[in-house]
Amino acid sequence: MAILRVRFKLNEVVKLKDKGYINYIFKQGIKKLQKSSIIFFVESSRFSFLISFKKKLLNSAKRNSLKRKIKEFIRLNQHGLKKIDCAILIVKTPSSKIQLLKELEFLLIK
Repeated sequence: MAILRVRFKLNEVVKLKDKGYINYIFKQGIKKLQKSSIIFFVESSRFSFLISFKKKLLNSAKRNSLKRKIKEFIRLNQHGLKKIDCAILIVKTPSSKIQLLKELEFLLIK
């Protein structure tokens, strides 16, 4: 009996890297306001994302911790995400991990 293993590796393809396109998302994209973040997005043929922080918001250890939590959420839910290109801008410190994950539920297909 064969055991089927599902890999949930996050590909490099889902990360936005083109500066011109990122600027387009921030200027022309739809804005979704949350308690501690703002999500800018445009429709696309696949999901891709960028994580950004308000300048001087947190120290580097806390910023990296938040980035890891967001990437983990995206990695675990990558097959149920909307087909959008989005930029996640963290403007305030989330009060808890639960609040952050509730804000990111917007990215899921319902």
